[in-house]
Amino acid sequence: MMTTTAPQTFSIPRPSETDFRRLHHARHGEIARALDMDADDFIEFKRQVREKMYALLDHSKKFDEQDPSAWRRFVQWAYEAMPSLISRYEDAWPVELYVKISLSKRIAQERHQFRKAVAKYKRNMASRFSSVQGEAEMSPADPPPPYDEEDRATGSETPGARMHPDATPENIENFLRSCDFDLGHLTSAFVTRRTGLFNLERLELVASWPAALRRDHLERHFGTMLDDVEIEVLNKRFVEMSHTQI
Repeated sequence: MMTTTAPQTFSIPRPSETDFRRLHHARHGEIARALDMDADDFIEFKRQVREKMYALLDHSKKFDEQDPSAWRRFVQWAYEAMPSLISRYEDAWPVELYVKISLSKRIAQERHQFRKAVAKYKRNMASRFSSVQGEAEMSPADPPPPYDEEDRATGSETPGARMHPDATPENIENFLRSCDFDLGHLTSAFVTRRTGLFNLERLELVASWPAALRRDHLERHFGTMLDDVEIEVLNKRFVEMSHTQI
């Protein structure tokens, strides 16, 4: 005689998509009530998820951009690390909710910091060169020019297409050829005034940026030249450069 196994029931099922989106923007007190957690349990839950998130997931990418296999490993960790807690929830949905919230806030914060850096750059340039005519050099310590403005040019010259006077094309080409894919053909684009990645100091500066901001900058400058995989390869090379600086 065959026996049937009763389907697993959860004390707190996954909320509807509408309620899930609402919780994504709710205050932590409201989220804790939805999870039926007291304050101490909720704080401990957030701490564990946040710490493991930075170890297993790519915090420079949104939730929907994460590697599916990495996310499966993360959920498996949650079941093993917090069995009595996570077993109460269908599909471990509180883990997904808090990871989405944390990643969104981190990326938003990094982009805010980048916009502040760009605004500071504009103020510095305006005060430094307010009485100077023509185009001036930028300090290697400053971030590259904002990508939402074109450099001024005259006549039929392409905006920002001229090589920067401090450019070292041979160093840039060596860097690009050292990527997993040979990206040496981008050398002429890197060393222009517009792109601002004309020497090793500038490359090291970009390598020090948060990964999400660096990838955003690369996509805006080279998105029409490279596919997504090549963008990742270039970003990976900058990560390797940042590790050698430590």
